[in-house]
Order: sequence, then structure tokens, then C-alpha cells
Amino acid sequence: MIKKAARRAAPARKALPFDVPPQIDRALKSAANKVDAVRDETRTVAAKVEKSVRTAAANVRNAGETIAKDPKRFVEGVVRDAKSNIDTVRADVSREAGRIADEVSRRVTAVVEPALESALHRLNVTTQKDLKSLVSKVDALSRKMDQLHAPARRPRTRKTA
Repeated sequence: MIKKAARRAAPARKALPFDVPPQIDRALKSAANKVDAVRDETRTVAAKVEKSVRTAAANVRNAGETIAKDPKRFVEGVVRDAKSNIDTVRADVSREAGRIADEVSRRVTAVVEPALESALHRLNVTTQKDLKSLVSKVDALSRKMDQLHAPARRPRTRKTA
């Protein structure tokens, strides 16, 4: 149980054996008023914190009593939550593994393809890119040949009745 602090009244202000200038006296009174306001605010906040702590303690006590009444149900709930978390983690890991695999594949391809293409050129082996280029050139030549050897068209004459 939390002990409450004994509240003391502010000490009575003693008269000083010398005269205090009015400006300093006003500043001291203002400072004392601000200290009193902070004290009051601190008391209010402390009361709210105490209430929150008591509420939290009661909630923990109630939860403990509930668990003590039916521990099997509590354990089943923990297991159910753990299984749910496992499914989430499994999906996250699977997604991340797929992303990493794609990244590794992209990097390997970026390194291997140019090296392989260079090796094929050194061995004088045509690549798919070379074949496509040759096919498009052959198609272009074929179209030109067809245009050169095509019979000239004669305009049709219409028969009149």
C-alpha cells in the first residue's frame, strides 16, 4: 500500500532585520506564488498517477485471478496467439526469401550474361542477339528482292457494255 506524504503548511514568513527593496520583495512573492502553483500541480499529478497505478494493480490482480481459476484456458490462448504469430512470421520470411532470391538471380544474371556473351564471341559462336539481327536483315533483303522481281502491274481496263 502506498503511504501518503504528510502535508506541511508553508512556513510562516519571518520579518527580516533589514529593509528589502520593493522590486525584490515583489519578485520573491511572485516566485513563492509560482512555487505554490507548481506544488499544487504536482499534488494533482501525483494523485492521478496514484489512481492509475492502483487501477493497473487491480487489473493485474484480476488477470492473475482469472488465470489462476482456469490456467488451461490461459495456456490455450497463449498457444493460439503463438500459432497466429508463427503464421505471420512464416509469411514474412517467405516473402523476404523470395525477394532475396530475385535479387540474387538479377545480380548473377548481370555478371554471367556479359561474361558468357564475351566467351561465345571469342569462340566465334553466334548468340541469340546475333541470330535475331541476322534474321531481321535477311527479312529486309527478302522484301527488297520481292519488290525488284515483282511483275509490273498494268492498270485494269474496264469493259463497257
